[in-house]
Amino acid sequence: MVNLAEPKLSLPTYVDSSMLSTWRACRRKFFWAHVNSLYPSGKSVHLIAGGAFAAGMEAARRLAFSTTADRRPTHDDLLEAAFASFLREWGDYEAPESSAKTFTNTFSALAWYLAKYPPETDIVQPLRRPDGSPAVEYTFAIPITEGPRHPETGDPFNFVGRFDLLGSYSGLPCVQDEKTTSALGFSWLHQWDLRGQFMGYIWACQQTGYPDVNMAVVRGIAILKRDFNDAIVPVQFPQFLIDRWYNLLLYDLNQIVEAYNSFTAYPKPDAQWYNLQKTFPYNFADSCSSYGGCAFSTLCLAKDPEPFFSNYVKHRWNPLNKQPVEEL
Repeated sequence: MVNLAEPKLSLPTYVDSSMLSTWRACRRKFFWAHVNSLYPSGKSVHLIAGGAFAAGMEAARRLAFSTTADRRPTHDDLLEAAFASFLREWGDYEAPESSAKTFTNTFSALAWYLAKYPPETDIVQPLRRPDGSPAVEYTFAIPITEGPRHPETGDPFNFVGRFDLLGSYSGLPCVQDEKTTSALGFSWLHQWDLRGQFMGYIWACQQTGYPDVNMAVVRGIAILKRDFNDAIVPVQFPQFLIDRWYNLLLYDLNQIVEAYNSFTAYPKPDAQWYNLQKTFPYNFADSCSSYGGCAFSTLCLAKDPEPFFSNYVKHRWNPLNKQPVEEL
């Protein structure tokens, strides 16, 4: 029998788009990842490559739009700035031989992208913050005062997140996010119209002094073994969709708190485990196998998952950090 009381479980004091997506797809996965704080011990090449690419682009943009530089940076200057951040983010990770997203190939894709879209002449230009700095790597944490209170702290939950750029696209304010991928087919190009991630980003901008933002610009960079490709997809979200997203956020938070309170109402491990089946049920559907399979399928396949906890580390997801997980 799993002793769910050790170490003590807890509900995060914040929520982001990834957590909401997990909750809607599979409540048991939400429990494993965000209440029990389990994180797969292995590393994903897609997360490593995407994070390193984003870090490099951030550094290049900050240099390109710096107001203190004594001269306009060259492409080589941008690459030098990008490489230091890219290397720090990549670390000592070794990509699988079968993957196109190797260290060299991913940085080559970044260099190719910077050459094709120099920051100073790019179609998306950053807005300036009140202090004059470019709105690169826009981070937010907004209290959800209309939602339920955290069951342990009594404070409002915070909706948190970060995206690559708050800017202007053809004169219209927008959020921009770059996504590395393996292919840019029809399904990739047409998957964003109802993407809650971007509705959440836009809602956050509207709460933080940018009420006219209603567009997301999604930029895909396909990293292939012998070639690179890219696509730009601007998506406008009418305000009624943003309002629907916000109402669903409130509904989900209420459901999360209700499930957590119901689960923790039973102090004995045996009773908790029985109640877990009702409060954080399995999905047993597409979310178990989508995107290469769920990282927690080993636990869900086991009659007693506790012996398999050694395949995971105790981490708390923190989307405001450069490294989004921190060891507990």
